[in-house]
Amino acid sequence: MKFLPVALLIITCALFTRNAVAEIYSCKDVTGHIITSDHPIPECADRAIKVRKNNGQYQREIPAPLSLEERRKLQLEQDKQKNEALLEESRQKEERYLLAHYRSENDIELMRSRSLDALKERIRLGKEQIATITQLLAQLQAEQQNSAKKSSTESATLQARASELERSIKKSKMINDSYEAEQIRINAQFDETLRLYREIINGKKK
Repeated sequence: MKFLPVALLIITCALFTRNAVAEIYSCKDVTGHIITSDHPIPECADRAIKVRKNNGQYQREIPAPLSLEERRKLQLEQDKQKNEALLEESRQKEERYLLAHYRSENDIELMRSRSLDALKERIRLGKEQIATITQLLAQLQAEQQNSAKKSSTESATLQARASELERSIKKSKMINDSYEAEQIRINAQFDETLRLYREIINGKKK
């Protein structure tokens, strides 16, 4: 029996503590009337809810859930921030790459030259080949004009040969055009690299 007062004291303290930390929830319903409860209110699940301590002291406010339009705008803003973060990460990565591979603008120009040397040689050889085939075609066409006394078989052979040379010229020009387009692309790439490198260096000087 001597333990009974102690047990009662513990229960009393527990109840007192529970009441001391109890929270009071309140919100306005659809009619504008304030609803109050000691637990979350289902009727106000889509509304802002104010939470107070049982002594009336304001504690916090639970905001109303976002509307469909608000959620859409929030998602758009989050996507925008994510894309901006990815762009910034990509920019920093590119900056680290450039500084690691190029010590000066001369290094960039040297790499440009190395990248273009083989391509320029192919373009030069292609133009020489086109010039040679064009010269052969001109000679063949001149021979055709002077072939009035040649047989039909010989004339057909000359025409077939001329057509073959014309196809070779066309094919060689297409190949050279692709080489020249690649040359333009490489130059544009190194121009951009040079521009970014200057931006980085000038930015670090400020």
